[in-house]
This record gives sequence, structure tokens and C-alpha cells, in this order.
Amino acid sequence: MVRSEIQKKIQDAVAALYPDTAVLPVEVSVPEQREHGNYSSNVALLLSHALKKNPMEIAQQLSEKLSDSTMFTKVEAVKPGFLNFFIADQKLFELLQSVIENPEMFGQSTIGKGKTVMVEYFQLNIAKRPHIGHIRSAIIGDALKRMFLSQGYHAISDTHVGDWGTQFGILLLGYKGAGADLHTKEITEDPFGELEEIYLAENAKIKEDPLRRERAKQEFVKLEQGDPENRKIWVWMVEISMQKLFEAANRLGLLPFDEHRGESFYEDKMQLIVESALQRGVAKKIDDGAVIVDLTNEGLDEAVLIKSDGASTYLLRDLATIQYRKKEWNFWKNLYVVDVRQSHHFKQLFRVAEMLGFDGAGESQHVEYGFMKLPEGGAISTRGGTGISLEKVLNEAEERAAAVIAQKNPALANAKEVSHMVGLGALKYFDLSHHRKSDITFEWDRVLSFEGNTGPYLQYTHARLKSILRKAISHHPESAAAEEGSLMSQHEILLRQLTDQNDTIVLDPIQRNLLATLIRFPEAIEDGLAVWSPHVLAGYLYELAVRGNEFYHTTPILTEADEEKKQFFLALVFAVSTVLKKGLYLLGIDAPEEM
Repeated sequence: MVRSEIQKKIQDAVAALYPDTAVLPVEVSVPEQREHGNYSSNVALLLSHALKKNPMEIAQQLSEKLSDSTMFTKVEAVKPGFLNFFIADQKLFELLQSVIENPEMFGQSTIGKGKTVMVEYFQLNIAKRPHIGHIRSAIIGDALKRMFLSQGYHAISDTHVGDWGTQFGILLLGYKGAGADLHTKEITEDPFGELEEIYLAENAKIKEDPLRRERAKQEFVKLEQGDPENRKIWVWMVEISMQKLFEAANRLGLLPFDEHRGESFYEDKMQLIVESALQRGVAKKIDDGAVIVDLTNEGLDEAVLIKSDGASTYLLRDLATIQYRKKEWNFWKNLYVVDVRQSHHFKQLFRVAEMLGFDGAGESQHVEYGFMKLPEGGAISTRGGTGISLEKVLNEAEERAAAVIAQKNPALANAKEVSHMVGLGALKYFDLSHHRKSDITFEWDRVLSFEGNTGPYLQYTHARLKSILRKAISHHPESAAAEEGSLMSQHEILLRQLTDQNDTIVLDPIQRNLLATLIRFPEAIEDGLAVWSPHVLAGYLYELAVRGNEFYHTTPILTEADEEKKQFFLALVFAVSTVLKKGLYLLGIDAPEEM
């Protein structure tokens, strides 16, 4: 990466100029304004205290030392002590050539080799239809897994399905009260839909009569104690619900999950944890029979492991999960992509795991995200009946995408397939373009806009660039002479034309800015993973698309009379389209060749 090269050069310059000074972490960032260079560093400001020197004096000395490098056309020192770096055109040409020589590897790295990352996301609950609020976890988690894989990490995904707990008491109470026998029928048109209706109806009854919740809790206790009737119904509920989860994951285009360990998997792993907590004095049994860990002195309240009715808690099951994952996968990081409402739970979880001396407690992290809200301001909720189903929202997205595509390109041969790509891409990018901690208001017009910082805009930019390449390649003499099935790949042709022409091509500001943006692709992935938020990569891709469009609109690519320039322009088009496609893939978004 260019940034790491600059960091190394700064460190070497500091060591040469100030050998008695401890090496500090060097920050290198991209200035907001183009006139401030391609990269900038505040290292002189950081050194001023230790050296007891004016930061501008340090910046000037570093600037003179670094200006000897052929990597830069200029390294300037500016007040109050910043260094601005301007990348040399020759360096940009070299990086462009490396992209064209090996496009599959650009943005890939082995930095994560030997490290396993657990990523838990898309934690659907049994008998709850997936809706637009649920998929924030799926979209963010899937993008993070893809980004981790691209950097050489062993990324393991787990849905951790909610198939245990009090909600099953509610389901069982409602199911029996409705006189249902769906689990005994061989053919039922929509068993999941009927089960969902039962769940909603029982929640409404509990709201009117809170005493019913105690009856529901008892139904779960019976289930946990092995009651044959409750177990049989529960197994059926899980089976039909898992079918829905697989369908939803497939339609969302998620990478396959490595594990589908529901909460019930940890049923036989919890008692030893409770016994250990009591023996070590971490937990205590109180008068009503509940087992708790008192965290009130730390501002975390009482963490309940066993309820007064003898039922296990979500917290206890999560403790068992940490133990299992560390033993099974020896993870480097254990990430939970769960909404911000669960922050208190995870603080309790990690603290109790630490008190119990769990290996892996310190490597576990809550990757929280904000709410998905309706325009009216209400939170989306299955229990409240305000959820927009995943199936409905995806159908609507595809229909709207199809209408726009039919208007823009009525002769498009694979319009249905492209409509699916664009509709789903619009939905995903709308989410991923926001910082994961942000709350999002779901509005159709914003989600599916084909202008501005949207998925369709990036996809259309990619398709437009690919169209230029198709036209250029089809008229290329080597392509025309090639036999069918042996057409030379685009990058091989372009690389042949690019070689040895760098000394004669002069970049204009638009081309230089586009190249300088292009080479930051690996850094965007690194920065996104540093904060576990794909919005960094999404923002980079939007910037690249904007500058790619600026280049396309101001440069006569296919009509350029100078053949050398024309081939350079095509090489740049190829590189930009390649990075857009690779970047969109990491966000879980397809890049159509035509739109």
C-alpha cells in the first residue's frame, strides 16, 4: 500500500534526523482538499513535544529529507506543522501497471494469515419472519466476512439462531391455546405464516393480561426439562423456521454460513458454568432461587444466569458460546454484529466471562449497529406488527429497479437478472453507506434512488466503463483476428499497450486525481476493518465512481486520435471498473456488465 510506504519513509527519515528519539506511530491520512496533496501527516506536531522544537522547523527538516525520494514530486511543510505528499506520476503509472498485470490480487493481502475471526450475524428468531430491520445484521456481517477473507483471515460465520428461551414459552402457550396441530400435518400451505400469527396473537394477549407471561415461562421450563410434548412441537418449529432462514440468506446473496449453532446447542454446556461460578464465588444463589453475578458496583446491575423459575438465560447461553467457540476455533477475534439495544447485555457478558477467567473473553467484541426506523419514527418490530417483511421489500426493490431499467435500456437482454442485482444492491448499499452505529430511516425513495451516493449509481458507473471496454476491444485488431473462444483478455491487450509508454504521457489533474484515488483501494479495506464498519469502503467506492465519471465525461476515450493516449485511457478505464467490481463484491453487491 502507498500509505504504508509513506509511513516507512517517514519513520526512516525521523530515525536519520533524530536518532535518539523513540519511534512514534506515524499517522498518514488523505487530505480533504486536493490542493493539500495525496497524503498528509502530522508527525512533526507529534514530535515537537519530545524534541522541544517548533513543529514547523521539524516539518521543514523532514520535508527536505523526504523530497529526495522519487516517489514524490513534492513534499511540502505547511503550518502549523503538517507534511503534504504529492505522488509522482511515474509511481502512479507503476501502480496502474501492477493492477493491470494482476487485477485479481489488487486489494488482497495476507495480513490476516493464521488468524481466525468469528463473525456472528443474522440472528433470526424462530417463528419470526425476517424483516427489513433484521437484515442490518446480515448485510453488515456478510460484508465484514468478505472483507476479512480478502485480507487472508480465516473468517467463520455463525447465525446463532434464537431457538431457545422464554419466547418459546410464548409460542407454546399460544400454540396450545389455539388448538393447533400443525406439527402433525404432512401438508400445510404456510406453516411458518400460521405460526407467526400465533406468536403475534399470544403477545397481544400477554399485553392485555400480564399474568399470561408467567404461564408462558412455565411452558419454557417444561421444554427445558425435557417435556415430550413441548419438545416435539419445538423441534417442528425450529425445522420450518430454519427453512425460512436459509431462504432469506440465499435471497440476500449472503456467503454460506460456516455454523448454524442455535442457542439450544449449548443446553448441555451451561450447568458446568453455573457450578464453576458458584464455586469460585463469582455468582451466588439468592432467596428466590435465581443465580446471579452482582455487577452493581460496576454500574452493570445484576447479571442473571438462572432465573427464579429454574430457566436458563440468554447470558448463560452466550457464556457457553464463548467457551465453545474458543475451544473449537481458537479465534483471534469473536465479533457479535448485534444492534445497539443489546449493549448492556454484552457488557455484562464480557465482564462475567472475564471474572470466570474464560480464554477468549478479551477478544470478544460487540459490533453494534443503530436502528432501522420507519418514516413515522417508530422502531420496526415483529412483536408490534410493524415489520416490513424481507420478501416484500426485496420484491418491491426489484420491481422499482426493473421500471427504471426498462426506461433507460428497454432492449436489455437480461433485464430480470439485472433488476435483481440492482434492487438488492440498492438495498444493501443504502445500509452500508451509513456508519454502522447510525440510525437509519427506511424510505423507499432514498433506498432506490439512482442518483447520488447509491448502489445503482456505482453499478451504472461500472456498467458504463465496461461498455467502453467492449467497444474498444471489439475494434482492436488483435481481438478481431482472434478465433472465437480464444479472445485475448482485456487486461492482456491493455497491458501490452501500456508497457514502455509512461515517459511520454502527461497526466492532467483529473487523470492524476483518479489514479491517486484508485491506488487507495487496499487502504479503504484496511480502514473499514479497523473500525469494523463497511461504510469506509462504501464511501471510497463512491469517491472512485464520482472521479471515474468525471474522467469519462471530460475525456474523449474512444475518439482519441493519439493511439498511445487512447490505450492509456482504456487501461485506466479497465483498472477503475476492476476496482469497482471488486469493491462492490466485498459489500455483497453484484456489478452488472450492462444496465
